[in-house]
Amino acid sequence: MWSDPVVFETGVQGKIRSVHDSVEALQVLDGWWQKFDGAAFHNAINVCIASIRNETSSENARAAFISALSEGGIHIKPLN
Repeated sequence: MWSDPVVFETGVQGKIRSVHDSVEALQVLDGWWQKFDGAAFHNAINVCIASIRNETSSENARAAFISALSEGGIHIKPLN
């Protein structure tokens, strides 16, 4: 589990999604982000896999996922 979830708009008006760990992040990246092909996207996949294998911290994976969302123009919601 990440220290805080990443909450973002999915692109469907009014639909919000929360991601809590590297496994969920990979599901988003694999299932929803196939149309994106940027460096942050590919890095997030690699870092999330490394996190699942305990080769890097979960917080590194969280940061990489946020970078991928930003690269894709996805609006990240601030935590209250």
